[in-house]
Amino acid sequence: FFGFRRQPVRAKEQQVWRRALAARPPSNSALCLSLFKTANRNYISISCLCPLLPSRFSSSLCGFQFCVELTSQTMDNTIGDVPLEWYREDEHIGYDADGRKLFKITKADSIEHLLQMVDDPSYWRTVFDEKGGGAPQLSKTQVELIQKLRGGVMPRRFFGDQHLDVQGFSGHGSHMAPVQSREPKRRFIPSRWEAKMVIRLIRSLRNGYIHKPVTDNIAQGLRLLWDSLCGPAGKSNALPSPRSRVPNHMDSYNPPVECRTTKISDGSSGDKQTSLTYQNVYDALRKVPSYTPYVVERFRRCLDLYLCPRVEKARLSVPPSAILPPLPNPKELRPFPTTELLRMIGHRDKVLCIAPDPTGHWLLSGSSDCTLRKWEISTGRCTRVWHFTKEVKSVAWCPRPGSNVVSACVGAAIVLICSDDSGQYPTVHHHDSHLYDGENTEQMTCPWGERNGMIFVSHSAAVIKVVWHRKGDYFASIVSDGNHVMIHRLSRRNSQQIFRHQKIPIRSVIFHPQNPLLFICTGLHVQIYDLQRQVLLRKLSTGTRRLSCMAIHSGGENIIVGSEDGKLSWFDLELSITPYKVLGSHAGAIKDVSFHPKYPLFASGSDDATAHVFHGMVHADLDRNVLIIPLKILRSHSGHDGEGVTECAFHPTQPWLFSAGADGSIILFCDEG
Repeated sequence: FFGFRRQPVRAKEQQVWRRALAARPPSNSALCLSLFKTANRNYISISCLCPLLPSRFSSSLCGFQFCVELTSQTMDNTIGDVPLEWYREDEHIGYDADGRKLFKITKADSIEHLLQMVDDPSYWRTVFDEKGGGAPQLSKTQVELIQKLRGGVMPRRFFGDQHLDVQGFSGHGSHMAPVQSREPKRRFIPSRWEAKMVIRLIRSLRNGYIHKPVTDNIAQGLRLLWDSLCGPAGKSNALPSPRSRVPNHMDSYNPPVECRTTKISDGSSGDKQTSLTYQNVYDALRKVPSYTPYVVERFRRCLDLYLCPRVEKARLSVPPSAILPPLPNPKELRPFPTTELLRMIGHRDKVLCIAPDPTGHWLLSGSSDCTLRKWEISTGRCTRVWHFTKEVKSVAWCPRPGSNVVSACVGAAIVLICSDDSGQYPTVHHHDSHLYDGENTEQMTCPWGERNGMIFVSHSAAVIKVVWHRKGDYFASIVSDGNHVMIHRLSRRNSQQIFRHQKIPIRSVIFHPQNPLLFICTGLHVQIYDLQRQVLLRKLSTGTRRLSCMAIHSGGENIIVGSEDGKLSWFDLELSITPYKVLGSHAGAIKDVSFHPKYPLFASGSDDATAHVFHGMVHADLDRNVLIIPLKILRSHSGHDGEGVTECAFHPTQPWLFSAGADGSIILFCDEG
């Protein structure tokens, strides 16, 4: 062990130190251990700070420090005093002298640490060097020194030039580690006493009290060139750099004619002189050849760069096929609609809505020409037409088995029609359909009326959407730019508003296929309400502000939401409130999305006049994620006034897809097989 001081310690200071350290140090004294490297050796630095010293010695004697050599092995890490936090996320801790990475050594866990403490009695003296990667052990003498410092005992013969009795200490300066104590701030501030001394010397020189020494100009004889002490006072002994040679006519590419020969005397033949003619003469600078050894010097430079030590970094070669996830062949996922089978033409304006009946024999369509048509799917023949004064924006079948009730949104009313002309509307008992029994908090009545065998439910504005509950007694409606949802009951012929006004207009609404839940799609979020408890359960966010439509899977745990920016979002309600997957395949706004009730298929229609068919397999095993695969892009409609496919719907039993277009046609797509 050995200590370091910039100035020798005086005897009076030694006495103050011994008295201060004779007693046990207080609890606020600090003991610091650190590892550092110098002269290719490892050292441990032990510092102790004692705050109870006299104030007049606190600036120069604020503590003491010992530096002990731990091992003679060299440290290969050459990063210097770089913070180790820079290498926290890397696999290496630094570089060696040749530029190779030094990988981190894995620290032992708690079990290995316990086993080593049991097997090795001296393991508790091991110190881990994070920068060098080693684990040196403290000797018995070093441990005793640390215990003395922690106990407040001052080692003997610390002050003075004599070193402590440590084995292997030579006493030469080459084995001494530099002091790592921080330089005090006073050493960087100009001294007032030195400034006063300089002013005193200047005044003495001006007043003539101090005379400059007289130097003679006599040569001092031989002296050393590089010894500044041997030169005259006030003069520098540095030799001036040699002057470069002045160019002459021989360096010119086109010297004058009279200067193209040089005379060289031959000393062996007396006064005989010979003349040599200058050979390298060019009449233009562009004819001067290039530097002759240029290629050789360039090659040597490249050779030096090539042979210098460097770390070879392997380039990653990733084929594009490895980035894409493994997808099955679409032919293995059949059946799905691929080919146009039937085109139904009869509307004189764009078709706004379509709806196949639960049996799969009939199809309803509403158009901007203020007509509602009933089609036979097997033949594509129109069997009946209803004429209205307003355009039909939405149409839906009552899902109750054996019911032929059809609901259509015509202007500011919902029209209920019996498609078989029976005029008998089903009566549902109270215990068969129990959805919502709460009282209406706000008086919002929708008058019911009947004329010409049809039931009219009036609203305050134009109705844009109507959906049925799975039991066939309740149906919900929303109006254009409205901020509330109306629930109607067919058996009692009454209506009520179940929620307060929303701040954002509602775009779509749908019932849960199994539970008493209601999904409301606004321009920003998809809100899920519990109708029995009358609470908001969850709010889904897609990251866009232009949601347009949505559909729910038959299982009730997955929904798809379309937006006006052409993105289709798949939500797993058991996973998160953010989309599980976002598909951006459409170039225009998505107008409608639909799930198949039996097959793992879903489709989307857009203003780019295309309908996209996807495979969406929802596994019963919760450990497997949903498999989503794009299958087919159907291009059969033509755009009209910036609109393409207005609505799409699957056949209830077959893998067929119906699409309604702005060109006034309805197309049925089926599988090739």
